[in-house]
Amino acid sequence: MLLFNPVTSLSVPLTLSPKTHYSPSLSSLKNHPSFLTNKNHNPTRRKLLIVQAKGEDSADGPDRLISAICYFYPFFDGIQYGKYVITQFTPIQVLIQPLFPAIKVFKSFPLNGFLVFLTLYFVVVRNPNFGRYVRFNTMQAIVLDVLLIFPDLLERSFNPKEVAKVAYCR
Repeated sequence: MLLFNPVTSLSVPLTLSPKTHYSPSLSSLKNHPSFLTNKNHNPTRRKLLIVQAKGEDSADGPDRLISAICYFYPFFDGIQYGKYVITQFTPIQVLIQPLFPAIKVFKSFPLNGFLVFLTLYFVVVRNPNFGRYVRFNTMQAIVLDVLLIFPDLLERSFNPKEVAKVAYCR
């Protein structure tokens, strides 16, 4: 298993442990004319290096919980794009049913999304008291929500109801 956390600093000592990895897919390639092999080298055997950090920089339970909760922000904003899938499959409805009150509260006021954005950015991302893990995941949730602007723009540009309202008002 390859463990890599881009948030950790480079001063954390790393250990490398070589392990042999056998791949059955390469054995079929050795008969192919374009596959160059060394007579002394077995092409089905590769070395796999595992990189692990040995520092105290790992995230604990509360940090993981806060990081996971931050992802509700883009989820609540983007749930409208999955309404057709949700209505077709009842297991998904059962999973999302407990979140309906929170989604209704989030969608009840038009500025809630912007207020949550400001709160997450200034209270969590810009606060050095939170760990790097929490700040990184919160910023990633914010970026995901910002990227939801593009499907919203497409939906608004191709929505015939909006075009009919504008034409009717003139």
